[in-house]
Amino acid sequence: MKLFYSTTSPYSRVVRIALAEKGLSQVEGVLTDPWKDAAALLAANPSARVPTLQLDCGRSITESLLIVMWLETHQPVPTLLGTDASAVLSKAGVAMGAVDAAAAVIIGRKMTDASFDESPVGLRRRRSVIQALSELETEPPALSGGIPDLSVIATVVLVDYVRFRFPGATWVPATPRLDRLVEQLRSRPSFADSAPRDMPPS
Repeated sequence: MKLFYSTTSPYSRVVRIALAEKGLSQVEGVLTDPWKDAAALLAANPSARVPTLQLDCGRSITESLLIVMWLETHQPVPTLLGTDASAVLSKAGVAMGAVDAAAAVIIGRKMTDASFDESPVGLRRRRSVIQALSELETEPPALSGGIPDLSVIATVVLVDYVRFRFPGATWVPATPRLDRLVEQLRSRPSFADSAPRDMPPS
């Protein structure tokens, strides 16, 4: 199997963590800049999006949560859904919704410039991030032994992505409880190896 990913994509990071936590280290990582329409990525995914998981049979699975769904059926143990799947998916949905909103701001900047942040759409996306962080801070997902479930993974990915993309932004709320969760996992290999960083020059 091959995973097309980028080091800046929070969606790629969710899948990279999921693969590592399930022990699927044999997956070949293909570092790819999706903005450059690499031929191999386009052949695997006509939308040229990361992550894209190309199976040994030649089929590709795209979109981070669909890939995680496939992983859960392909290798159900260990599970990323914990002991209460609906609770895990509920919190993961809040976190991924905020990831979508934060990523939309970054894409908006690419289409225009930094002024997008203060546009009506940019402010609406920012509000989504603030509300999600505040909700997750009130009742953070729990890391309770074993492997981190999808709600923990998605929440840590969200917090790290916001700090990476909006360093020092005054609109980002204080989240001491979420920060403690992030610290708990910072040195875990699946999280440390996939920490967001700028793409290397090609």
